[in-house]
Amino acid sequence: MSRLSSIKPRMSAAEGRPFALPAAPEGADGWGSGRGGRPWRRIRAAILLRDSYTCQACGLVTQQLEVDHIVNKARGGSDDDANLQALCVDCHKLKTASESAEGSGRSGGPRSSIK
Repeated sequence: MSRLSSIKPRMSAAEGRPFALPAAPEGADGWGSGRGGRPWRRIRAAILLRDSYTCQACGLVTQQLEVDHIVNKARGGSDDDANLQALCVDCHKLKTASESAEGSGRSGGPRSSIK
């Protein structure tokens, strides 16, 4: 057993930091400010409670809900409560597919009246 302590390690610790961490974007609040960060989790929880864990498109009551931007952030929407709604996974997929089809200029495919 004493022999194990005499074996020299094959690797050593790296000298300093081999890379620089990316700078935070302008206006970022710091840790947890990105998608899925702490502020978003709080907003999501508030929207789910406001909507009583009910899909706003089909009326399904479930805990498996996603919080959706009514007007996409890419189209000028915000994280304001008035622009957020709870949708079940299926309705959210339908809405996202419809928005993608509109954005790419394709016609046909699934259309949804979900707003």
